[in-house]
Amino acid sequence: MLKGIYTPIITPFKENGDIDYESMDYNLEKWIATDLDGLVVLGSNGEFVFLSQEEKIELMIHVIKKVDKRKKIIVGTSCESTRETIKFSNQAAQAGADAVLVLPPNYFKKAMNDEVLFTYFTEVADNVNVPLMIYNMPGNTGISMTSSVIARLSKNKNIIGIKDTSGDIVHIGEMIRDVDKDFTVFVGNAGYLLPALCLGAKGATLALANCLPEDCCKLVQLHRENKLAEAIALQLKMIEINKMVTGVYGIPGLKVALDQKGYKGGFPRRPLLPLEQGKKEALLKIIEEYDQQKWES
Repeated sequence: MLKGIYTPIITPFKENGDIDYESMDYNLEKWIATDLDGLVVLGSNGEFVFLSQEEKIELMIHVIKKVDKRKKIIVGTSCESTRETIKFSNQAAQAGADAVLVLPPNYFKKAMNDEVLFTYFTEVADNVNVPLMIYNMPGNTGISMTSSVIARLSKNKNIIGIKDTSGDIVHIGEMIRDVDKDFTVFVGNAGYLLPALCLGAKGATLALANCLPEDCCKLVQLHRENKLAEAIALQLKMIEINKMVTGVYGIPGLKVALDQKGYKGGFPRRPLLPLEQGKKEALLKIIEEYDQQKWES
């Protein structure tokens, strides 16, 4: 069973758009030294949609070899067709991934009813040599998987959990209530991490943990130790910086935050553009205020 905090790692790019492996290795060593339970490579914050299939495989293998079992690795292997998702997931299994993270196909989103999605995830899970996590991300896919189909899929022994970024705490509660007891429910947003943990979520996959890994891990630890007042205080502090870093300013903002916190964010890959100066200054001020809050506490 997966638990704790995973971060969907960014892919640092050079100004010409090439993957900056030197910066990636620098970041990996810093993340490995934290209390993070694991890393997600080829997730949304890794800009996987802008990578060729050859780049995805090369990057996946590079990260798994570099981490060398020091942290668990989940690989995003989403493709539109069942066949390609199975193929890519088995390549991840061969490379040494601990699990794969799979979005619902979404180009023909009107056709993606419960039965289609149940069949898709069942066929993938039954034909891959690695545990599978469902990735429910309606903000990007336009598809919100129902708690009823997730409960059905939780009975498949090779589907071990779900990352849910719906932001719907009622939906998250329904899932936790209805899925099999060994099924892991992760949330995908630090803004409501504590409420989800209180409902029974096992952890989270958080973009914010790229640049604030220890704070995200500390919140989980405070919850485990039943230090609720401290946990609430930390959660409330995290709401604004999480909203600005991962929501308002997106991946370009996350890369600015990484640079500010001693990592190497690099450039986003086109068509995304670096954060313009005015927005960068506003974001840096928010980070400074957050750090000052921590110091004062």
